[in-house]
Amino acid sequence: MKEVLQRVKEQLEQSFHDPLSTNLDEGIRELEQLKASAGEKQPMIEDVIRAVTHAHNARVELAAAGDESATNAFAEAYRALDQAIESYSDVDNDPV
Repeated sequence: MKEVLQRVKEQLEQSFHDPLSTNLDEGIRELEQLKASAGEKQPMIEDVIRAVTHAHNARVELAAAGDESATNAFAEAYRALDQAIESYSDVDNDPV
């Protein structure tokens, strides 16, 4: 699951740097498949899908004008992916 999230994050970064070169449709499809097996993390994955979809829709604006709202859509998707990736990381918070 973490690998899918990281791959989508890379696609998002590439799309931000060259908005018309990368289509985020494949990443969104992968996230939809991930959601089916996410269990209790399903609402979080839905939020990630929503954020990546907003970034996907903002690509043209970003390419045309570098619009602030388009940049914000990408930033929101990036944060959502980062948080989701972190939730799948093996972190041991138990004191020894």
